[in-house]
Amino acid sequence: MAEKKNRSLNKSRRKPFYKSKGLWLSFLLFIAAASVFSYVFVEQYTRAYRERAETYDLDRINDLELPSLILDRNNEEIGRIFLENRSVIGMDKVSKGFVDALVAGEDSRFWQHKGIDYWGVIRAAYETWRGNSQGASTITQQLARNAYGLREEAIKRKESTIQRKMVEAFLARRIEKRYSKEEILGFYVNRIYLGSSYYGIRSAALGYYGKEPMDLEPQECASIVALIKSPNPLSPLRNPSGNKNWRNFVLARMGKEGMLPKAEVARLQALPLGLNPKPLLRGTTHLYERIFDGVKQALGEEALAKGGFKIHTTILRDAQEAAQKSLEDSLVRAEKNPLYRRQKHADYKRASDKPPEYVQGAVLMVDHTTGEVLAHVGGRDYAQSNYDFIELGKRPPGTAFFPFLYAAALASGQTPASMVLDDHMDNRTVMVGGQEGIVGEWGQEVRAPQIKRKDIPLREAFESSKIAASLRLGQQVGLQKVVDAAVAFGFPMQKTELLPRLCVGWEQVSMKQAVRAIATFGKEGRAGPSELVYIDRIEDSRSAIVYRRPRVTVTPPQIVDSATAFQVHSMMAGGMERGAAAGALDGLVEKPFPGAGKGGTTHDFSDNWFLGYNKRVSCGVWTGFLSGAGDPIYEGAFSRDLALPVWQAVMNAASPSFGGGEIKVPPTVVEVPVCAESGQRATQFCQHAVENRETGTVRMESMKVTEYFRKGTENLPFCSVHSGMMADGLTPASQLGSLSAVDVSPIAPKEPVLLGDDPYHTETPSFAPSSGAPGLIRKRTNVLDSLDIGEGEEQLRMKRPARLIIEED
Repeated sequence: MAEKKNRSLNKSRRKPFYKSKGLWLSFLLFIAAASVFSYVFVEQYTRAYRERAETYDLDRINDLELPSLILDRNNEEIGRIFLENRSVIGMDKVSKGFVDALVAGEDSRFWQHKGIDYWGVIRAAYETWRGNSQGASTITQQLARNAYGLREEAIKRKESTIQRKMVEAFLARRIEKRYSKEEILGFYVNRIYLGSSYYGIRSAALGYYGKEPMDLEPQECASIVALIKSPNPLSPLRNPSGNKNWRNFVLARMGKEGMLPKAEVARLQALPLGLNPKPLLRGTTHLYERIFDGVKQALGEEALAKGGFKIHTTILRDAQEAAQKSLEDSLVRAEKNPLYRRQKHADYKRASDKPPEYVQGAVLMVDHTTGEVLAHVGGRDYAQSNYDFIELGKRPPGTAFFPFLYAAALASGQTPASMVLDDHMDNRTVMVGGQEGIVGEWGQEVRAPQIKRKDIPLREAFESSKIAASLRLGQQVGLQKVVDAAVAFGFPMQKTELLPRLCVGWEQVSMKQAVRAIATFGKEGRAGPSELVYIDRIEDSRSAIVYRRPRVTVTPPQIVDSATAFQVHSMMAGGMERGAAAGALDGLVEKPFPGAGKGGTTHDFSDNWFLGYNKRVSCGVWTGFLSGAGDPIYEGAFSRDLALPVWQAVMNAASPSFGGGEIKVPPTVVEVPVCAESGQRATQFCQHAVENRETGTVRMESMKVTEYFRKGTENLPFCSVHSGMMADGLTPASQLGSLSAVDVSPIAPKEPVLLGDDPYHTETPSFAPSSGAPGLIRKRTNVLDSLDIGEGEEQLRMKRPARLIIEED
């Protein structure tokens, strides 16, 4: 019995099996073996992904997009194209509220983990087991995936999601070792796609709420963070309710993480979205947009997204930069004028809902043979107004329309020496700027314009930009003929009402139309380019040409004959030398300047133009307002003050590459000496007295000028003002024909031409240079030869009269 009891006690003293050292030792050995096996397995299985993660260059983590370079015609960079609408900013310009919303919504343990959130992985696995899909990628992993295109790479390799996430995890660990948390956030918020074509926080903040990231409210931050999971489907612009639901989820997460009080969360969740889109403009200039559109049309947006292209344009960088700078300088100068009353550029608030109302401008320069654009400035400030005046705008040209009016007159049979009355005109017949009074003479572009109140040659009327005289000329020619000529030049005036005011540039035209039309006078009457070219060719990253513009030789139509074109050209050149644009040649570096130009001012001073050309290029400049009915830039704003200096600067910049050449007198034109006052053939008596006010002396100056006539129109009578001829070219002696005939035998001539020394100077005026031998004195046979002053300027000294004193009675 005792023995049985002892055996029972021994059994009760034995250790439980789980306290057996052998069991635990075996278990530990099993765990160790399993761990070693697992480590070896994982090491072998993940080696390829870990090694691949080591191949990515961390220095390029912030290469947001491979840009396409925009090059000018001399291969100098003038810009870059980024397909993604993005504006990179520093984290110091991002609000703490957005960082909190981002961390709460995407990676609550961001500040603790080293690239991989293991607790998040476990949580995601559990939620997946429960049937709820939940991601576990940290912000760093998302950065790795987006920065190096890991999703696209996995698709190409036909890898599973788990395989791709292993690469992400290893790469995320490398990123965390290399960069600080703040740097990682900076890379992330500038790269992430946030729907509606917005990349990065600043683009999205402006695009959805019209605010800078620093100014976003907590609910707005949550709304943007909600887009990360599904950018386009949850865009508040296309799915406001969906975005609001996910916004409220992010707000709830912020409350759970202690970033917002619960009461504040409830208040914010009840607020509407409050969208106020003011998207960031992708381009920086109007030229950029033209080139971007051209590249997209040539290659397609999908190809353009690859980036790395070299876009060779026709732009001349020097001309483009000169156009931008000189235009801004001119407009700033206009705003400083004491009479300027409109909004100023410096006072415009970007956040304003209204478009800018300050004075604007545009410049277009083209090679008028090829249509290649050398400079394109479509507006003053693209960031504030992307309205491209060159592409969309139309304004009245004012007196810049005169070349086309006078071309119509010359083509109909008139000559530059034809006469037109320069006298006041009743505005009731014109109704420009009112219905009463007399027509103003703003075209002369001086404070005190002169009216001669007599007939003047067409050349003088054109060069001085006479308004009343030009209106009378248009009526003489016929308004329908003027309209027909304008339509031939390319102006859309087919339905223009036939009123005299069209002669002074009342109808609106575009910059392209104006530049194409003015080019005609530098091309012997042929039309300017109908199509403009911006892009010459495009090369890919391997320097292979993927686009080259087609080169088709097309003979432009003849708008006016070469004689008319040259006559108008010569009058424009005269206007720049001594007329309304006098002094323009002084500001040009090319001397002598082979081209010409014409300024344009409207009657209300609301628009200024200058259109001009040389042998190779044509250039137009406009300044004025995009909106406003007849508001002046300022009273007395003339084209010579605002538009001409810009034109000079651009022409000077283009001169080294596109200067030279000569616009020659065509064979259909002959030169004839005429009197500048009468427009008739000049004689030796076409003189006028000029007094020197300082010395009191009076000297005689010749009024003879060389004029250009179309062959067949050069047969003119001698000057009736200075030589005793009558207006019809007859002399008083010719009136003897009305007397009764005398019955005598006629004297037969001995020679078919006049014998002697041409005593009446019908062939060679007495002041013309002699072709005889030096020192040969011509025999004088005419008593009027006593007035012959030859080539010199003979001074007639006269005694100054005594001072006249009127005494009171």
